[in-house]
Amino acid sequence: MANFNKLIHSIVPVWAFVFLASVLVGAIYAAQLVGFSMLDNTLLNAATTRSLHITLMLYGPMMLALSLLPFALFSKDGLNLDDAVVPIRNYFFLWHLFLFMAALSIGLGVQRGLPFYDFAYELNFLLALSGVFYIIAIFKIIKQYSVPPIWVKVSKAALFSAPIALLILMNPEIGQVEKTLVGPHGDNTLGMSFTLIPLFYLLIKIHAKDDFKPKWHIFWVLPFVAYIVSVATRILRGDLSYGEEWIYQWMTFAYAPLLIKWCRDAKITLRSAPYLVISIWTFLFVMIQGNILFFPEIRFAMHKNDITIAHAHLAVGLGIFFMSMSVLSYFYKFHKAFIHFWLYVIGIIFVSLTLAGFDEAGFLKIDVITMWYARLIAGVLAVTGLAFYILQKMEYKKPSILQLYHLSGFASDGLGALILILAGPLLFEFLGLSFSPYYYLVFGFMGFVGILHLIGITKEAHLLAYLTSIARIITGTMFLSLFYLETIDMLGLLVGFYDISFALVYLLFRNRL
Repeated sequence: MANFNKLIHSIVPVWAFVFLASVLVGAIYAAQLVGFSMLDNTLLNAATTRSLHITLMLYGPMMLALSLLPFALFSKDGLNLDDAVVPIRNYFFLWHLFLFMAALSIGLGVQRGLPFYDFAYELNFLLALSGVFYIIAIFKIIKQYSVPPIWVKVSKAALFSAPIALLILMNPEIGQVEKTLVGPHGDNTLGMSFTLIPLFYLLIKIHAKDDFKPKWHIFWVLPFVAYIVSVATRILRGDLSYGEEWIYQWMTFAYAPLLIKWCRDAKITLRSAPYLVISIWTFLFVMIQGNILFFPEIRFAMHKNDITIAHAHLAVGLGIFFMSMSVLSYFYKFHKAFIHFWLYVIGIIFVSLTLAGFDEAGFLKIDVITMWYARLIAGVLAVTGLAFYILQKMEYKKPSILQLYHLSGFASDGLGALILILAGPLLFEFLGLSFSPYYYLVFGFMGFVGILHLIGITKEAHLLAYLTSIARIITGTMFLSLFYLETIDMLGLLVGFYDISFALVYLLFRNRL
């Protein structure tokens, strides 16, 4: 168990920075909506920041934290989680690789304009591969049960079907995600809502003090059967009528009595499980709101205006986020004040966008731009608050000279590469230098060297300093040669001089570092 907890504690800081990045690009997008145009000619234009915000939110740390749910149950049952460390580490690595590739490709313009995922379909195969290691990790643990619980037996089928279902549902030809471009899509709402029910069941099971026995199964069986019928109908017959979609949409009401019954039976309260209770309240509110918005007179006036955006922020930014926190808090303790801080942030966003949506639908007269500024203020507060909580968790000690060398290398090559990838054409134009798309390969190599420096801050400092110095000598000499051959402009001279100089600092004085 100690090794598993150590893995989680080492990975949470990475998730924190990814989540901060997802909120940051969301705040940038909010600024762009009110006229901030400085980044319009960079990779961080409005379409890209929106796409990155949605992708990192839906497929980032929240989903990874939720995937720890069965392991929390295993721990509660007294099982040793250390057997799962190796496959779960591979699972995390592949998912992180997916996030990196998705973010980079979206930044370079590989976007599909879909509401729920905007990356290339082929990247789903990487997620499916990560799921294989996740399945291995699960099976390594459940072997410890003499008699597996019912939830484990049921989950086995879901585990094996999940990677295949992912590739089918995300498929551009036969999948359901493409249907979200047009409305209505009540059956998609029913399906997405249903995926949360088993998660709520397992979360209630974790936080219940006594043995929890679920009842009223009919309230999840009927919606599940209905969703299967809707998927089969779309594949075999074609699109559903508005009336058919409305029936599927309204079947989500069945989840309300089910969750209320389960919470009462498990004696779950706001005091005993605040993250979980707030998540359930949010889910029920969003479900009721979604059904109201499906009325034709309301839907066609408000669909895809700001009230829909407010609806999504509440569902994901509060409901799913607090659901993931209720899982992660089992392994990692968070500051209690964070709950109130995040409620205020999402509250401001939800209210401001809802009022803007009413104005856009003609139901209310209010200045939409002012509401967008309120959303931006909430985004800035979110970025500032998250950075504050992250800094509180960080430990500081005086760095050595060699660590400062690596830190400066990371700042120049790692952060420098990031800036150049995002705004290279704009910066080159400002400096009067010619830009070629092939320079992105150079920026990628810069980023790699920067990552080596970042690793060198904490481990193998001399080895990584030596390797990066050799790399700088080689690349610096090549850039100088290309400059003298007049096949590259002043950039070659600048890069060559800088790389060789930086390398010589270590190679000449390494005995003193």
